[in-house]
Amino acid sequence: MAQGAQEAAALVQRQLELYNARELEPFMELFTDDVFVSDGITGAVIASSKEQLRPRYVERFRASPVNCELLGRLVCGNVVVDREIITGLPDGGVADCMATYVCDLQLGKISRITFVWKPRTEGVKL
Repeated sequence: MAQGAQEAAALVQRQLELYNARELEPFMELFTDDVFVSDGITGAVIASSKEQLRPRYVERFRASPVNCELLGRLVCGNVVVDREIITGLPDGGVADCMATYVCDLQLGKISRITFVWKPRTEGVKL
């Protein structure tokens, strides 16, 4: 894997570890101030700054024992695509997720995220 791809993969891996540890402040430090987060299906903007993104994770980390299981990862330059299963969502929710991260390697931060998210509604054993 080329140097830039290794850096991007390491950055996204650190983000995953901090998400699972629910360590809000170090987690938020991994995003650029103008991070742009969107829904990959609808195109809806989830957040267009770190300030707008923070409440999503404050709530998620406090309200439930969320955990992200990485099923697979693709890396091309500064872009990382993770295939994930999210458990521990409010009301015992489970979701299938594909997240595409664009990394600003000069800053060492994530600058863009696109989520494709599908709640699991059937009783699925992981």
